[in-house]
Amino acid sequence: MRNYDLIVIGGGTAGLNVARPASARGWQVALVEAKQLGGTCVNRGCIPTKTLIHSAKVMHQVKTARHFGIQTGEPQADWPSMVARKDDVVRRMRDANYRSIEANDHIAFYEGAASFSGPQTLEVKRQHMTADRIVIATGAGPFIPPIPGLEETNYLTSTSVMELETLPETLLIIGGGIIAVEFSQMLARLGVNVTIVQRSDRLAPNLEPGISETLQKILEKENIAVVTDAEVEEVIQKDDHIIIRATGKNDTSEEWTVKKVLVATGRAPNTATLNLEKANVSTNARGYIEVDHTFATSAPGIWAIGDVIGGAMFTHKAWHDGVLLARHLLDGASIHSEERLIPFGVFNDPEIAGVGLGFEAAKDQGYPVRIQTFPFENVGRARAMGEREGFVQLVVEEETDTILGAHIIGPQAGEIIHELVMAMRLKATLHDLQDMMHIHPTLAESINSTGLATPD
Repeated sequence: MRNYDLIVIGGGTAGLNVARPASARGWQVALVEAKQLGGTCVNRGCIPTKTLIHSAKVMHQVKTARHFGIQTGEPQADWPSMVARKDDVVRRMRDANYRSIEANDHIAFYEGAASFSGPQTLEVKRQHMTADRIVIATGAGPFIPPIPGLEETNYLTSTSVMELETLPETLLIIGGGIIAVEFSQMLARLGVNVTIVQRSDRLAPNLEPGISETLQKILEKENIAVVTDAEVEEVIQKDDHIIIRATGKNDTSEEWTVKKVLVATGRAPNTATLNLEKANVSTNARGYIEVDHTFATSAPGIWAIGDVIGGAMFTHKAWHDGVLLARHLLDGASIHSEERLIPFGVFNDPEIAGVGLGFEAAKDQGYPVRIQTFPFENVGRARAMGEREGFVQLVVEEETDTILGAHIIGPQAGEIIHELVMAMRLKATLHDLQDMMHIHPTLAESINSTGLATPD
């Protein structure tokens, strides 16, 4: 039995943000990772997907170059080269993580699945260890719904779709959330005939309704079929194609025949091998580990952070979880995980980003609110770039002009949103946005213009 000051289960963004500062204080740390250092983001999520999305965007720009006075031939998608570029980007980032851990004398790295054998003890490939402080940061993976026939098909997930040797002619995506909309546009731009089948009454239901509506129109312009209010009832593998049957509005039956199916129906926690019951760690009905505002679990001396606790599943949120918990464990700092502004981004073209409350959520919390919106159509830089679709929307408290939420669909929304994150964090008012001078012509002028816009 090896004894450590700290054991971190999971070598992704959240886990590394605890292990590294602890080792810098001289703590002896055991870091356990079942797959690859860097976690989902580096290996199977943010980095590889955005690398391929950018390749698809470049191809789209070449296709539409004539609109900017540039004559080109018809571009062809070299999918194997795109995948090779993606793999190279991922490998370089992953290798950097391995080098930093291997060079750290205070971190013992264990490759393998961890399993609790008692309240403070773990086993990894027949090696036993214990610590007074254990952090679970094992993340989440694709959730596969129990649709009849699905397990008998060679379905794709957000991970395996990026490993295809060739792109299919036709593909149906089950699910209409962030993963679905990002992959749908990327694959459509590379020549795949894509259909999205969504059980909700609108695409990306977690977004503001106006943004969901605009997003659907943009995707449909790129020949992506979007079907909402449809429940997939059966999936059938027949020879080299797949039949998908669904029940639509008013109990109507719908059917599609495609080459491939991509399942994008959400995430599930990576806890199957942990034997949490032996550590007395409680989970909720969906299997996510339950924690309090300090990330403490039901078991003394065990904390959990990142996607494995559910909620907002973003790498930047997991990163911040790790930062907060490290402060708490190393310095005894008082932390409160629930009192945070957590922005989000969707990397379609145009991008989508947001922070804070939506209009209905603000009303539900009892705020008297108004909406102010400004379209990119009226932003000079956006017109010059030929990227005029979308808008900035602010949710403002009537009595104080406090900004309760901000939502953007438009060019570089993922960059622009940070000005509004800062404004909300520093409790800036709408008047502050109106008074802040912005460089002209820039996309960020849209923030100032939204502040000056007539309320909706």
